Amino acid sequence: MNSDEQDSEGSKQQKPAILIIDDDSNNLAIVSALLEEYRYTIYIAEDGESGISRAVLARPDLILLDVLMPGIDGFETCRRLKKIEETRDIPVIFMTALAEMDHKVKGFAVGAVDYVTKPLQREEVLARVAVHLRIRHLAKELQDANELLEKRVEERTLTLAKTNEELQKEIVERKLAEEALAVKQKQLEALNADLEQRVAEEVEKNLQKDRILFHNARLAAMGELLSNIAHQWRQPLNSLALLVQGGVFEYEKGVLDSDSFNRCANRCMEIVTSMSNTINLFQSFFMPEAERREFDPLDMVEKSVSIVRASYEQNGIAVRVINQGALPMTGFSIEFSQVIVNLLNNAKDVLMERRTPEPAVEIYCGCEDGRNVITIRDNAGGIPEEIVDKIFDPYFTTKFKSHGTGIGLYMSKMIIEKSMGGKLSVRNTHEGAEFCIELPT
Repeated sequence: MNSDEQDSEGSKQQKPAILIIDDDSNNLAIVSALLEEYRYTIYIAEDGESGISRAVLARPDLILLDVLMPGIDGFETCRRLKKIEETRDIPVIFMTALAEMDHKVKGFAVGAVDYVTKPLQREEVLARVAVHLRIRHLAKELQDANELLEKRVEERTLTLAKTNEELQKEIVERKLAEEALAVKQKQLEALNADLEQRVAEEVEKNLQKDRILFHNARLAAMGELLSNIAHQWRQPLNSLALLVQGGVFEYEKGVLDSDSFNRCANRCMEIVTSMSNTINLFQSFFMPEAERREFDPLDMVEKSVSIVRASYEQNGIAVRVINQGALPMTGFSIEFSQVIVNLLNNAKDVLMERRTPEPAVEIYCGCEDGRNVITIRDNAGGIPEEIVDKIFDPYFTTKFKSHGTGIGLYMSKMIIEKSMGGKLSVRNTHEGAEFCIELPT
């Protein structure tokens, strides 16, 4: 018996016990720390089999169960718990990143009482845990009251012949118990109504925050677009100006013949056509996508590089794309390109800020274990260890307010992981930071 189990023997009356079953050690640590702040007794398990064993031994008041785990998943774990006499009445709340309706229905079908959606919201987790512990407590009170009532009715029945006065007393007591049950039922209904209202309010708040984030991300992307167009057009505009000035000079000197004029006009048209193609490229980069389609990730990486190339060249930053056999895949190609451009712009900003000698960015495109892997690596020295775990948080930024809002990396992670079912992570190498995108083929 571990220390948690020993403590539970002496304090089970004072604080409820909660079992957390999750294969993600980080999630276990976060949820455990959150609930321990509220003086709950916490048990943990890292897979379904050990979670069932722990539940049978510890008899917790509530189980928080992850859906996606190695071995038996959350649904099967819940189904087995409901077949075991010792654990069938313990309420189960699913922790899941699967928000589709059929997953919710399946969860309730196997016996869960509720669910919370990852990433977990502190207030929602605490609210749902508190409500279901309260419901569990009230249910136990109801059960105890029922058992006590049945016992007393049985005792009175055996002594029914004694006096009619005792019989009347028993009837009165039963009526009082029924009234108490009615009061408890109303309390349960009020708690459920309050829970639904609070959940709806929190959901609306989160939706409003997401709308603000997406709006700000759009504005920031448009600013980057204008900046890159300016870099792309600066040299062609200078060339046009020189050609026009040269033509005017030759005209004033009287040496502008038909051949010279045609050469000048043709060169001007070539430059204008190139600038027009640049506009088409940038315009397609921000066109909305209604549905998923097949695309080549290497092709989209090269288009993204072409958007920032002028800015990189102006600042003396070398960029290299290494093709190691990335496979065609299905997804949102424009959103994928926006993530690449955002990561490239971040790398450029850091390289310029730190004035890195011989600044360079290397992009690797390959396929590993059935997943496309795209890494973007710079030589700017890396991310400070004290903030490396925070850079994907919404509004977290190390830039001045005029230089950014801190939503770029957060939105990039949402696009890769929510919209495309992949993973975006970061680590420090011996030269700098390396962002890694993993996407199913």
